[in-house]
Amino acid sequence: MDIEDRIARRQRTGDRRRLVLDEQQLSPVWHPEEPIGRGQLIERLLDHFDPVFDGRAPPDGYLHGPGGAGKSAVATALADRLSASLSPPSDAVFTTTRGGSAPGVSFVYVDLRTADSAFEFSHAVLDALVAESVPRRGVGTDELHERLERRVRGAGPVVVVADHVGEPETVDVATVAERLDGVAGAFAWLAVGRADPDAVGVPDDAVVVDVEAYSRATLTDVLASRADDGLGQGALAHSAIRRLAEWAEGDAGVALSALLGAVEAASDDGDPVVDDADVEAGMAAVPWPCVPLGRVLTLPENRVRTLACLVDLPPEERAPVGECAARIADRIDLTAATVERFLYELAETGVVERVRVDDSGGPGRPPSRVDPRFPTLAFRRLARRWNEDSSA
Repeated sequence: MDIEDRIARRQRTGDRRRLVLDEQQLSPVWHPEEPIGRGQLIERLLDHFDPVFDGRAPPDGYLHGPGGAGKSAVATALADRLSASLSPPSDAVFTTTRGGSAPGVSFVYVDLRTADSAFEFSHAVLDALVAESVPRRGVGTDELHERLERRVRGAGPVVVVADHVGEPETVDVATVAERLDGVAGAFAWLAVGRADPDAVGVPDDAVVVDVEAYSRATLTDVLASRADDGLGQGALAHSAIRRLAEWAEGDAGVALSALLGAVEAASDDGDPVVDDADVEAGMAAVPWPCVPLGRVLTLPENRVRTLACLVDLPPEERAPVGECAARIADRIDLTAATVERFLYELAETGVVERVRVDDSGGPGRPPSRVDPRFPTLAFRRLARRWNEDSSA
């Protein structure tokens, strides 16, 4: 943070006892324009992309590493910056934040969590490559495919950065490659995910770039920067930041989820500061292992609403599954049968877990309790904002 930023931050503060100044800075699903502590990874990826500066396609690649290692932060930042830096001047045809062009080269970022199907994938790529809005209704996958082919015919290479491959709700690398190979045009791709290359169908000729988890010192810097920009002056002690960084074991997503959960706990109590008890509450609300909130919040709307009701139920009211579903159905415009189906589907993909409850009072199979496998306090806060935005 430079001097100008520091002055602006104090001007923003207004009420010096205000807890949150910029909630976006605290969110584990938001990425800054300048990722912290990932300079070496950025250089390695720029080496990989080096041919684009001569108007040529880079080799296909796969960036992988553990959760919360900064992969998405770097991928989105590089896609944005390369798009902006390599764009032609006033006659640029790509105007979205995830599309850009160079003489012979274009960059497109696709988040598979929101564009996993063949239709959504083609729509996302085409939408980034044209100035006009691409409709979602009244067109089919084949028509989008044809429009995409017309757009890239005779043009230079298109580099597609496909994020979050190989998750329970997303396709693998082989499918991404197959979809792009099916378009008559020069495409190169960089897939981004957690899984080992063999587990997600990475071709033998693709370049593999791996990244390790954050060191404790670097993760401390990440958290300190986010807290400085997002919280009021003196709202969080540096000792608490070090505690979170040590506890999170190199996972920035986990650490930020606990931090946002601590902010939610402090807000519930009406406190202008995040104290040790709030930090403990934030950490306690993050299960291990946990599903990243970015994955949870991109689920279909009805499932997000179902989960928002689930986290508001105390543990004793989340069992058995049928009764839990009925309690949730009382709060939203869904039938108990539909909610119960959602809960079983979410359990299959690991978003929630069915835990056997000790019930020695009767014969038969013991009932199950539905436990979230994602950070509940942070989710509650983000889901509340998500609901406000979707209702606006």
